[in-house]
Amino acid sequence: MSETIETLLQKRGAWLKGNGGNRRLAEARAPLTRRIADHYPVFEQLRDHVVHGAAELEHDDHRRLAADLVGHMEELGLVQCQQTGKLIPNVEGKRFMTGGWLEELAYLAAAEAGAHEAVFGQNVGWSAGGYMGENEIDLIVRRENVLGFVSCKALRSMLDVEDRKQRNRLMDAIHQADNLADHFGRPGERVAVLVTTDLFDEMRGVPRYAALMGKAAVLDVRIIPLEELGWARLVSAIAELWSDRGQ
Repeated sequence: MSETIETLLQKRGAWLKGNGGNRRLAEARAPLTRRIADHYPVFEQLRDHVVHGAAELEHDDHRRLAADLVGHMEELGLVQCQQTGKLIPNVEGKRFMTGGWLEELAYLAAAEAGAHEAVFGQNVGWSAGGYMGENEIDLIVRRENVLGFVSCKALRSMLDVEDRKQRNRLMDAIHQADNLADHFGRPGERVAVLVTTDLFDEMRGVPRYAALMGKAAVLDVRIIPLEELGWARLVSAIAELWSDRGQ
């Protein structure tokens, strides 16, 4: 008989805190979330304009797509357009635009991939050696009695290999994911990093950041980059968390 995510974690000295992400809202926003994934570089510009005050989109086709995304977000009550034309996200809209959508996308893909249970945006408390702590885990999935963990990072879509800060953020994401596996996982359970950065040079057939891929391979962290953000590929990648190493 299969256990639950909660009972499995309890046996590991950990427990769920709070309710995590709202699955009903994630399912209601699924069409928007999947469209953002399909057009992330445009959404990235829109997000930076709305949330961070960056310049408006320049290309007409990008502006048209951004306007469609804005219309969808307005319908869902995530942003409000003022008479001046300025877009104002509410608290939930800002959370969604700055990374919440990616957690919801991962959750939706896990459900599609056949997870028996999944929670996202979930705080997990833990006790070890007399110490107490808490982590937020972007996605926890369960297939039978096997858990998998995903860390979601909504970062710049284009990799600048000369940008040390960007490289460090990516490398830190690998180490953070590995820490999740060490802390909450068990032998054979897997962890992944879902990141919105283009990490593969299709023209040359090589990774753009070889050291990152090498570190991930050593730590057995599955990187799911921008190239795999499309629905079918993402569902397949999430399923690897409980498959027999893809075999």
